[in-house]
This record gives sequence, structure tokens and C-alpha cells, in this order.
Amino acid sequence: MHCELRKRNEATILECFGRFDEEDTNHFIQTLEQLHKQGLRQVIINLTPVFYLDPKVLSLLLFAQEFFQDHEGTVCLVSPLSSVRNELIRGNIPDAIPTFESLYSALHRPHAAYSPAST
Repeated sequence: MHCELRKRNEATILECFGRFDEEDTNHFIQTLEQLHKQGLRQVIINLTPVFYLDPKVLSLLLFAQEFFQDHEGTVCLVSPLSSVRNELIRGNIPDAIPTFESLYSALHRPHAAYSPAST
């Protein structure tokens, strides 16, 4: 997986590209630690460009949520691809982390997070 960072308003968007699997664990954790060291507190993990999400890495997303919550920050996800979204739902991720269908909604419509019951 390849990641890129960009700022939008008060949020930092972590754009993830390609396959997100176990091999990406160290890189993902290092990226989260860098964001924290930079004092960034509102992180949107954009999984839109991810075409495969390994179920084994779902715990990394939960770790990201807990890590930023412990440091007075927030994390949310964006995942419009049905294959990735379905994997998130199977892992009950939207119950723990606000998950949106678009980056626009994540940035401007925090009440628009979807829940497994509505998908």
C-alpha cells in the first residue's frame, strides 16, 4: 500500500492506495506516529483508492482510532468501494469508527456516517 498525506481545513487526509494487507502494518503504524508527533488530531483515512482490504488489518484501523482518541484526536474512514466497505462491516468497524461513503461527507457532514443497519 502507498499512502499520501494532505490537509483540508482542520483535517489531515491519509490517502491509501492499492492493497492494504499485513505487510503494511509497520508502515501504517509509523505513519500514525508521525501524524501524532506533528500534533495532528483530526485524521480521515481515505480507503477509496484501496481495492483490497485484508481482514487481518482491521485491527490496525481500530488501533488508529484508539491511538488518536487517547491523544484527544479523532479518526474516521472513507470507503465507497463495496468490497472494502463489506469487509469493514463484517469486522464491525463502522460500529467503532465513523465511516463515510465520500470524502465530502467526512469533511462536511459528520452526521452522515453509515451504520451496518443502513447499508
